[in-house]
Amino acid sequence: MGLTLIRENLFLEINAILTGENINRANFYLFYAYFASFSIQKLSTLKWVLSIVFIVVMIATSYGALHFWYEKKQYNKITSWFYLVIIVVLLFLVVVTKATGVFNDAYVLLRKMIGFLQSPLPLFILFSMYFYLSKSVDIRKFEK
Repeated sequence: MGLTLIRENLFLEINAILTGENINRANFYLFYAYFASFSIQKLSTLKWVLSIVFIVVMIATSYGALHFWYEKKQYNKITSWFYLVIIVVLLFLVVVTKATGVFNDAYVLLRKMIGFLQSPLPLFILFSMYFYLSKSVDIRKFEK
């Protein structure tokens, strides 16, 4: 959760500078003065790099937490496929929307998908699903 707070704060600081807002909505100002010295192009590039870094970190954190909690190779495969499918769909949508010229119209959806990958929500969803699966009773045991 702390990682999510730091991520949100960094992006609020960068977005405030990019949009020229006089009031920064960040909770704390760790890098605001440093980021303010960057060019608009450099800040835009930094946002993409940070997005990818946070996606990788959240996937690794989720994978590691689920692996150590449940210790089931089957769950590791499901987790890998879960993230892989979302990333492939996201990349497909980016390519299609860029090619068809509707990227700006689809940006909100794409941004929500990226935000989802950068959040702890996939971990919570997978953890809940695995918890349910590990506690459910196999009904076939009771069939006669």
